[in-house]
Amino acid sequence: MAQLTQDFFQIILTVEGGYQNRADDSGNYNSCGQLVGTNMGVSAVAYSNWTGRCPSAAEMKGITQEVAFNFYAWYFHVFNCYKIENQQLAELCMNNTMGSPSGAAKAEQRALKKLGYTVSVDGSRGTQTLQALNSAAKKNMQELYNSIREEWIKHLNSINKPQFLSVWMRRLDEYFPALENTGNNGQGDGDGKEVMASMVMLPILLFVGYQVFK
Repeated sequence: MAQLTQDFFQIILTVEGGYQNRADDSGNYNSCGQLVGTNMGVSAVAYSNWTGRCPSAAEMKGITQEVAFNFYAWYFHVFNCYKIENQQLAELCMNNTMGSPSGAAKAEQRALKKLGYTVSVDGSRGTQTLQALNSAAKKNMQELYNSIREEWIKHLNSINKPQFLSVWMRRLDEYFPALENTGNNGQGDGDGKEVMASMVMLPILLFVGYQVFK
């Protein structure tokens, strides 16, 4: 099963950057409607859901890497990311889930339907979707990965956020590029560790990321 690795966490820190409080970003408002910002991709509304209270701007600014790691460990558990067996596939899905849990699940479900699987496009990564994801990954990882990626790009283009689209696309291209044909249907050893380890060495890009619960 997949997990939140330190390598992937470092990628999150790189692409999300530090604290920001743009007023045009809905993720920067806590569940009380206050503009308090986002730090390391941890949005105010998601932090509210995690802690059960409305954080202040000072609290959001004070989020440490340890707190952020614990938050993401909880977040990916809530949305069943760890039940995806292939680590590389799970990290693509985790990345997308940070942008929109429902949108990410629908991208996976649409990709699975294109590949002939019977799943409901309901925006929930439940048992049916997970079983299909794990089955499809074993049959042809490259085809599944690239199909999910294509569906996620369609989702990003459907969002009326032109000020963020270019950085969202750069994020995908730099850290989650389409898989090339490896000659074994892209199955590899099932964990994708070598690929993700190489991604950590990419140049650091500081830009507005997805944030979670947008």
